[in-house]
Amino acid sequence: MENVELFKTACGCPWRREDVLEQLQTVGADRCDILFIHSDLMFGRPNRSLGRTGYLQELYQIFLDLKIPTLVFPGFSFSFANHEIYDVRKSRTSMGILAEYFRTQLDVRRSLDPLLSLLVKGERTDLASGDPTAHCFGPDSGFDRLHRAGNVKFLFFGAEFAEYFTYIHYIEKVLDVPYRFDMRFSGTIIDENGQAFQHTHAIHTQCGGVELMSFAELKEDLFREGALRIAPLGDGEIACITEEDIFQAVTDRIRRDPFSFTAPYAEKDLTHEYTFGKNGERVTHC
Repeated sequence: MENVELFKTACGCPWRREDVLEQLQTVGADRCDILFIHSDLMFGRPNRSLGRTGYLQELYQIFLDLKIPTLVFPGFSFSFANHEIYDVRKSRTSMGILAEYFRTQLDVRRSLDPLLSLLVKGERTDLASGDPTAHCFGPDSGFDRLHRAGNVKFLFFGAEFAEYFTYIHYIEKVLDVPYRFDMRFSGTIIDENGQAFQHTHAIHTQCGGVELMSFAELKEDLFREGALRIAPLGDGEIACITEEDIFQAVTDRIRRDPFSFTAPYAEKDLTHEYTFGKNGERVTHC
């Protein structure tokens, strides 16, 4: 394919598709069987001649060119938390324009999770198949299947590792941390065939009096240890880590220090109060 210019940085430096592909290879994003991609396209000023759709198509094609057997994007809609019907074919994802573009592509399967659905293309579409489970992070959920799949990597394509690593909440559920509780939502799901049914679904959310911390210190530690690979990309950066490394690192830290990812809290702070969206704002995270 033509080595088209994709964007220019704030200082006017052009980045082409081969530059992006090379940086993805630098962090090892191409060396896995399943690549889970969190994206935030803040790399620079997009090439206007491509248009919005053309720009997204070029980025999508770059990921296809990595020839990874299975690509996964978050299709999170938080539908039930926003008192909405979850339509697996129509509900938009709140996880950025590249994830939304991926959702609309041919042969992408979406899971029936009405809060944290997964978008899957490639050999392992079984990651998103079947009836919805009872919990976003419970047995046989999409995240649980990722944990058991083997040779999985997480890529932060412009998205900030310290703020957007949803998989860590799965690990917190596995460890049954005291500062989170299961919040249940009920609503309507419409499946691929247009059939509607009622469902109750839970998410592992923070207790009402607990202040969560970012994963910034974890990011620094993993980079220093060599587990997290980071490379510049335009005005932003990309980062990549294996599922095995992040699962072990988070498990070790929480077992060593239960306050690794929270401010200090007391027993009175562990209230089962759902604080997201209580002022009428749209729920976009857990």
